[in-house]
Amino acid sequence: MFCRQNLLVGHFIPNRYQRPTEREYRGVHGVAYPVVDTFYNRDGLILKLTVLPEDYGRELTVLQAMNQQPGFPHLYDFFVSPDVQYGLVMDYEGETLHDVSERTNRRISNSNLMRIAFKLFWTMESLHLQGFCHRDLHAANVLIRREYDGVVRLKIIDFGMSLPLNPSPVPERDLTSWHASLQVCQHQPYTRFDDLTSAIFVAMWAIELNPFGEDHQQYLAEKVTFDQKPSAYFNKQLKWLARLYSEVDYQRTAGYSHHDLFEIFYKFDPDFDPTSQITYGVVNNLLFIE
Repeated sequence: MFCRQNLLVGHFIPNRYQRPTEREYRGVHGVAYPVVDTFYNRDGLILKLTVLPEDYGRELTVLQAMNQQPGFPHLYDFFVSPDVQYGLVMDYEGETLHDVSERTNRRISNSNLMRIAFKLFWTMESLHLQGFCHRDLHAANVLIRREYDGVVRLKIIDFGMSLPLNPSPVPERDLTSWHASLQVCQHQPYTRFDDLTSAIFVAMWAIELNPFGEDHQQYLAEKVTFDQKPSAYFNKQLKWLARLYSEVDYQRTAGYSHHDLFEIFYKFDPDFDPTSQITYGVVNNLLFIE
């Protein structure tokens, strides 16, 4: 069956993918919804449609490069329809960290927060090693799922803004956002360190640590203030996040060091393993991160 499916990759076949429900997820660049592959009676799929060929090309390139790698969605199929809609079919990979965090009132434990941040850093590094940057990492682009073996795993999605790391992409538009680094808000060329800073901000968002406010017009000013003394915003238990931020900032000029970044996770609490499994509970078939 695997080989037969591969023969169909990239070909539009009318009515192959059917919607079992009206549920859908709308974003800035398109829409995504659950589908069933009627050719193989295969459910558990998500179809993402866009009318923007650039976004489609960027995402397809990354998904093909990262396919089968931990932390990234499985690309099942892709096509262009006669009405010029660009489709990507992927396995369903879970709920967003945004939704799961809200379910627990953004009260994730420090241990699980460190596990999540470690996995985000590891996944971003995998992307960077393949020569890409994400450029839009936030809590709604991080999926979390309890899989069949009982292990909770994270995956990164939405690569419509991804570009090659080299040369450093110059912003084609204003990318200022809550999850963007100070440098991105200042319209500087994008680097791997901006993805890593966004990963730190995702962890902060998950516990409702918000030094930037809600006013888009004030994000730049608030990030300037935060950047001057990040340690002031974190309690003793969260100092590892401040250290990560400062180390990422230092490496912008000193150069990337996997060892120095990941050592922070291990040295902050030598008795804790940041690669250990995320702990959770399930209530009414809903995932709750402890």
